[in-house]
Amino acid sequence: MSQVIVKAVDPERIHVGDGIHMPSSWDAIATGEPNNLGAIRVHVVYDQQLRRSVAASVRVDRAGEGEEVTAASLRDVSVLNIVQRSALQVVTVRRGEGGALRLSEYLADAQAHASDREYAETVLEAVRLYRIATTVNIAPLKLVADQLGVSVSTATRMMARAREAGLAEDLTIRETY
Repeated sequence: MSQVIVKAVDPERIHVGDGIHMPSSWDAIATGEPNNLGAIRVHVVYDQQLRRSVAASVRVDRAGEGEEVTAASLRDVSVLNIVQRSALQVVTVRRGEGGALRLSEYLADAQAHASDREYAETVLEAVRLYRIATTVNIAPLKLVADQLGVSVSTATRMMARAREAGLAEDLTIRETY
């Protein structure tokens, strides 16, 4: 079974907007990845220019004696997936005056309460989800659609309305599904 462990989390937290905070850097160590016998260490940083988390370095360590790291095993490494999975553990989201939730907890809560919101609240939630997605390299419209229980086209319309209302002017349009 594949797992990602987070280590060496920088205590400096960056506020990226809408109550979303993340460390300036961390190390993610993935083990049990398909077709890879070793441990994959990804050093993740928040890139101020790109305004998102990126892999700054990747290292693959062999599992032990008699094993080797090969080009074939390197091709199967999904660095982006490791960045995304580790972000679930280190990114926090705070709604209003409430306590901060780890991203994984926040996403579960957002999905569970999707039908409880008025339309205006849903648009604000869509903006926050879109910002989270662009910050941690997840397809933004798909995340909004999945978390709010709407279609991608509805998520697209919500974000267009949010931009028209000035709620998401700073968000780069990344129409990645």
